[in-house]
Amino acid sequence: MSARAAVLLVAVMSFAAASGWSTSASADPSDPTTPERPVPPPRIVAPPDTNYSYAEPQYYPTLPWVLAQLVPSPEIGGGRVQRTGIDAVPRTETALAFGLRWQLAPVLWSWGTNRHLSRWRFFVSDPLARHSGSVELDGTFEYLFGHIDRMIVRPTLRATFPLYHRGEYLSGSLGTSTYAYDGTMRVAYEAGLYVLSGVFGVQVTYAPAHDPLGLIGTFRIRYF
Repeated sequence: MSARAAVLLVAVMSFAAASGWSTSASADPSDPTTPERPVPPPRIVAPPDTNYSYAEPQYYPTLPWVLAQLVPSPEIGGGRVQRTGIDAVPRTETALAFGLRWQLAPVLWSWGTNRHLSRWRFFVSDPLARHSGSVELDGTFEYLFGHIDRMIVRPTLRATFPLYHRGEYLSGSLGTSTYAYDGTMRVAYEAGLYVLSGVFGVQVTYAPAHDPLGLIGTFRIRYF
């Protein structure tokens, strides 16, 4: 063997050793002399803990809650009124009156809460329970100035439906109410849209058989 061939053979063997090649790489896998790769031990995962528990949320009136309920919702009511001019001729005009509204929900039942928790709320109702889907008995107190100039108390039955993101971003409501005006019981219907978990909203109340106060628009502000 010439010196050049010997140098070439040494270079090939050095390259094979550096690359991890071996003469046994081409060996038959069934050859008992072929080393086997060790099998990694199985990974044992601990079973999940099923010993969890849940507790009913405790909602009760607090001083901050009471102060938040005292924040009124501004509104504008309008309707047709009869007025007599200087010529003693009665005329029917449209008059608007500014008002303030307060609301309190003594009873609420929610179908959008977790089924393991109570669906009932009394006075203090969390936004998730109300705006994820609920029916409530609501008491509304409002004072209207102008041609109305009186306090109106109306019990309201209202259903609230989630419209987007379980009602946290957008929800809507439909309801009906009754109230006394000049010794006569009146019936009104309402619809509303609410954002930011129901903190802000717009309500429209319509009384079809009450001309002086046929329509009310309310910018509703409500905390719990």
